[in-house]
Amino acid sequence: MDVLQVFSTQGLSQHYIHQMSLCLQNHTNLLPSDISAEYPGYACLLGNILEAAGVTLSQPACPFEMAVDLAAVSTFLLEALPPIKSSSQKAKEAMIEEDADSADDIQIVLDKDLERQIITGIDSRFLLQLINVLFGGISAVGDDRSVVAIGAACALLHVTFNTLPLERVMTVLAYRTELVRVLWEFMKNCHDNKRWSSLPEHLSLLPGDSPGWLLPLAVFCPVYKHMLMIVDNEEFYEQERPLSLRDIRSLIVILRQALWQLLWLNPTAPNASAKTTSRENTSKQNPNESIKHRVSIVASELLSQLQDWNNRREFTPPSDFHADGVDDFFISQAVVDGTKANEIMKLAPFLIPFTSRVKIFNSQLVAVKQRHGPHGVFARNRFTIRRDRILEDAYNQMSALSEEDLRGLIRVTFVNELGVEEAGIDGGGIFKDFMENITRAAFDVQYGLFKETVDHLLYPNPGSGLIHEQHLQFFHFLGCLLAKAMFEGVLVDIPFATFFLSKLKQKFNYLNDLPSLDPELYRHLIFLKHYQGDIAGLELYFVIVNNEYGEQTEEELLPGGRNLRVTNENVITFIHLVSNHRLNFQIRQQSSHFLRGFQQLIQKDWIDMFNEHELQLLISGSLESLDVDDLRIHTNYAGGYHKEHYVIDMFWDVIKGFSLENQKKFLKFVTGCSRGPLLGFKYLEPLFCIQRAAGNASDEALDRLPTSATCMNLLKLPPYRSKEQMEAKLLYAINAEAGFDLS
Repeated sequence: MDVLQVFSTQGLSQHYIHQMSLCLQNHTNLLPSDISAEYPGYACLLGNILEAAGVTLSQPACPFEMAVDLAAVSTFLLEALPPIKSSSQKAKEAMIEEDADSADDIQIVLDKDLERQIITGIDSRFLLQLINVLFGGISAVGDDRSVVAIGAACALLHVTFNTLPLERVMTVLAYRTELVRVLWEFMKNCHDNKRWSSLPEHLSLLPGDSPGWLLPLAVFCPVYKHMLMIVDNEEFYEQERPLSLRDIRSLIVILRQALWQLLWLNPTAPNASAKTTSRENTSKQNPNESIKHRVSIVASELLSQLQDWNNRREFTPPSDFHADGVDDFFISQAVVDGTKANEIMKLAPFLIPFTSRVKIFNSQLVAVKQRHGPHGVFARNRFTIRRDRILEDAYNQMSALSEEDLRGLIRVTFVNELGVEEAGIDGGGIFKDFMENITRAAFDVQYGLFKETVDHLLYPNPGSGLIHEQHLQFFHFLGCLLAKAMFEGVLVDIPFATFFLSKLKQKFNYLNDLPSLDPELYRHLIFLKHYQGDIAGLELYFVIVNNEYGEQTEEELLPGGRNLRVTNENVITFIHLVSNHRLNFQIRQQSSHFLRGFQQLIQKDWIDMFNEHELQLLISGSLESLDVDDLRIHTNYAGGYHKEHYVIDMFWDVIKGFSLENQKKFLKFVTGCSRGPLLGFKYLEPLFCIQRAAGNASDEALDRLPTSATCMNLLKLPPYRSKEQMEAKLLYAINAEAGFDLS
């Protein structure tokens, strides 16, 4: 340490480092590669400087200018390195067979001792000291000194994120430095003034004409995203930490505008987003395009995460996430592979309004049905289903279908409790009735495959294997069943828990998803997170107790967890392991089999267009009241009725006066489904039609009940003489399902 102190205070002078920072820009390639101990080059120089810099930065009077130049030198030397992978990345890549004959796959590999020296040098302590010295010299965000500090910090961190394993540095940057606050104040100041300060070119690694927001966003987004994974609901919504909700609304605007600029108005070159085996192909040959691509990814990830927070508890209108320039041309291009609009749909779907994405989703379904049209028409699958054995019969018959068969038409004949086939030819209406009934039976908590949260939302029962020996096969079947409903446009009233819908998107659940599953456990974990005393005294260990149907089992959260006590140092790890166990691990098998069945019909990229809240709307439709006016606008008439007929006027007055429950029953009576199309009755196929029943208005004819043909969305309505008579007949019909003609 004495040698390092001498080197850092005397040999590593501020003048020497400053001259080195000016010299190294664009000249690191003149240094030899560190291919052996005999020929040290830029990595060796970097390792030695980092060791000395650690001592320099720890000095109480370390000059601001020294920190700036140290950051610049480290940035340019670090930029010359090949990426250093984490142990998990190395293990994953070791499993992939590489083509030894390809020259493109030859990579420079650092000497292991040098790699270890660099990783040790740029550790959390070094970054903490450097950021504190840089930002400690700022008196006002927006002045020249702050721009220099932010440029130096962002350049180094951007290269660090691209070179070193992120898990080593993210937590300290998020929680022990002022990085998020300072960068946000800088970004907000620039945005409010409608002028982004250009970072010093000798610090930023980018051409002088690059947008001033590129580097700050490249660093801010991943650090703030990491912070949001640990922040709890109380901190975010009530305490408004680390940013106020007002600031977050401004942040959403900045991110949205930046993304639209990068992805649509001024997209990166086609090869900038391509996967390459050499980092030099992107970062060194065209750093501007490389960082634009990087920002488009991290900004998209952060906006998606903020949208999740907004879905939990709305603090800004959902339209704030939508780009201003989405028009009919954009929508037409979004369904074409390889177009800019299509790429935006994949990377940042929240930029496009929900209704536009639903139209795209429906067009994709139509395209698949058209490709399989001949098969679907001539090779229908016909099921005979006993009403009192609907789940078992459907499972036995549908499980035998191939993926191709599932895309085809399915027609159903019901058998009643007496073993007699019910009358009616299935033109689609009986199938819709079948889908509503089987989903109601299959997802009923009494059956044991699903459980309810305190808010009556459904998720897989962790103990399903204790009830059904073939529970995983049933979950695969239920995934197929839900996918078939969505594929055919049949809305089903199944309220899923958000953390389970995340599994359809193959997303991971975190602490902030726990309140919807177990609010009491969440409160206990938040208590631990903010506990001021000695947590070790609470006698907690890294184990969790499962209690399913009276059978208690204890599981370790980590190897040796029974002997590992929870302390103030590891309590955050404990909290997230408990959350992971409840939200992800316990239902992993059930969710995995459900997803496999679901993806037999619904492709992953279709689902990736929607967040979990929107997925629930795709499955069940809007929970708002039925729009009777919209239904009236899109209704046809036959048999002598027309839109101005007095019977029709009475009819719409009666329907408007129904309760929501009776309106839903009426809709099921005439269409086979209690919910209308997601985008409105304009998309009901075929359109709703009211046909006059009974050729005359005799008392005998008017005593008849209305009937329906659900396959044609048709109501056969006698010309009743009064609203009271019409209301009584309709209510009797829809509640008793009298005259329910499912042909």
